[in-house]
This record gives sequence, structure tokens and C-alpha cells, in this order.
Amino acid sequence: MFNSIDLFSGAGGLSCGLLQEGIRSLVAVEINKDFAETFKRNHKKCLVISEDIGNVNYSEVLKHIHPERLDLVCGGPPCQGFSTVGKKNEKDKRNSLFWQFLRAVEEINPRMVLFENVSGFKKLYKGIAFNTLVSELSDIGYKVKSGILDAANYGSPQHRKRTIVVGYKDGIIFDFPVPTHSKDGNLFTKKYNILSDAISDLPPLGSNDKSDTYLEPKTTLQKELRGKEKILSEHNSTNYGEKMKLIMSLVPKNGSIKDLPDQLRPKSYFGNTYARLDSDLPSPTITRNFGTPSSSRCIHPFQNRALSTREGARLQGFSDSYIFYGSKTSKNLQIGNAVPFHLAKALGKEIFKSLKT
Repeated sequence: MFNSIDLFSGAGGLSCGLLQEGIRSLVAVEINKDFAETFKRNHKKCLVISEDIGNVNYSEVLKHIHPERLDLVCGGPPCQGFSTVGKKNEKDKRNSLFWQFLRAVEEINPRMVLFENVSGFKKLYKGIAFNTLVSELSDIGYKVKSGILDAANYGSPQHRKRTIVVGYKDGIIFDFPVPTHSKDGNLFTKKYNILSDAISDLPPLGSNDKSDTYLEPKTTLQKELRGKEKILSEHNSTNYGEKMKLIMSLVPKNGSIKDLPDQLRPKSYFGNTYARLDSDLPSPTITRNFGTPSSSRCIHPFQNRALSTREGARLQGFSDSYIFYGSKTSKNLQIGNAVPFHLAKALGKEIFKSLKT
């Protein structure tokens, strides 16, 4: 077993995947109280620090976990403010989160570093943040590999691309995980897990509705996500007004706002709003607003409602036993912001192999 510290940990999607492959989070840092409480309830042996990361004293943290050591620093700083990273503007609080990640790496001196961020991170602000990250890690003794990985290629029922940057010390060998899933499947990969593979055992809901009763599981993925749970939780829908009910009823299979009559469309809109999910494909990237029909494609394939909290959690790979703390809005935000479990697990498998070398 190897140990990690999860920075900007959120609800713990990254830590869950790593743990499955033998890398446990001994410490997590998360300023949002709801997110931190969710992490704490699901990782009970982890020291969860819920405060501004700039105030964290890593010397004290290391004393607290002694004689254990931290083999991996992982996390994904919010990318706001990265445009000024090259100037090392310590007065920019948002920008400082990037530098706080690097401060943690330098002070903890782990054998490996895992940085994750949006798919366009390499090109963000003309590449300033990416190039600075690579050069700073190199300066403090790390070799660096980077890539853009799609969670669907590793078993997630959702397409979600993330930029992954891995730093590792001399003597360590690291390679990114080889895809295990593909659109059609072949000799080396299984077929993608699709939306229905993840949620078709969850009962229908009307407006302002909920259910705690499972249908029979239909897929291996559903059985894995359910585990030993007998009572369904977090399967709920919003209380929609009559106009919203009408709008959703008029969106056809795989349809979108473009299929609505002109009088029901807002004055300006994106083409993927008020859009139904396709049950026969992995879902597109779910956002923090996956419970809101007017958000990017998140209306149930066959029912006139947006995704429930549990359905969103399923698409991110959270098990049904995972406990989320806070309001529905907070829970959906935690889920929408998470690193997909299957992607984290695939990375964890390769990092564990590297740490053993």
C-alpha cells in the first residue's frame, strides 16, 4: 500500500479510484465544507483539512502521519487565474492555487506527482500554465509526462477528457494506462459502457419525485455500482413548472432545443441545451448543472426530467454506498466536479506499478 495527499480533493472521486489500486489518501485538503464532509464520511481514516490551502503547514502534516510517508501528491487546482501564472503573481488569490500545488510538491517531496485539469489545459492562456508546471516540476527533480485521457476509454459510462500531468523521480518508470474500452470493442478492448449500462436499473420518476427501490440489475456495471446496497438513495427529481414539463415533453429521442417550436425557445441558447441523452452511447461530460434541463445535454433518454443525483453519481462511477453531504445543489456540484472513478482507477494502477519499481 502506498500513501497520497489529495489537494483540492472535492468529494473524493480521484481518491476512490486510487484506493482501488492500492494508493490510500492519508491526507486531503478541501476548503469547501460540504465537499470536505463528504470526503470525511467516505474516507474515515484520512486526515481531512478543510481550510485555505495557503494556510496548510506540510511539516506539521508530515509529523501528524509519521512514521508513514507520502508517496504521491495529487490534485487539480481550479484553473481560474492561470493566465498570470507565468508572472508568479502571488497577490492573485486564484492564481496562487496553482503555486500552492507546487509548494506542496516541493515541501513534501513525494516520489510521484499527479496533476489533473481540463482537456484544454495545455493550450490555456497560450500554454503559460502548462509550460510553467512542466518547468517547475523539472526544476525540483521530476521527469514529466502528459496526455489527454478520456474516461470512457477506461470503463466510464461517460466521455470526459482530462489533461493528466505525471511527475516522477529518477529511477521510476511511468507509462499512461492503455485504453481498455473502445466504441466497437476489438481483440484488445471491450465495448464502451453506455448510459443505459449505468442507470437502467433505476426506477422512473415524475416531477418532484423520488424512489428508494431498485429495479432488477441488468448489467455488470450496475451490479458493481450497487454492491450490497438494498435501499436506493439520492434518486430524486426537481419540481418542474408547467412550461418546463411541456418543453421536455416535446423534446424527441436524442433531440434538443432545435426540435422545439420557436415560441418555446429562449432568445439566445446553445445547441445542446434542453437536450435528451442517448441511452446507447456513453453520456457526454456531465456538469455541475446535470439536474437542470436547460443545462447541457442532461434530460433523461425516456423520461421528462433531468438526471437525478444518483444517476449523475453513477455516470461518474461513484458506488451507490457513497455518502454525499449537503443540499441537492451542493451534492450535484460535488459530483459534476469529480474525477471519474474509472479514470482515476486506471491511473492508480499504473502509478502503483511505478512506485513499486
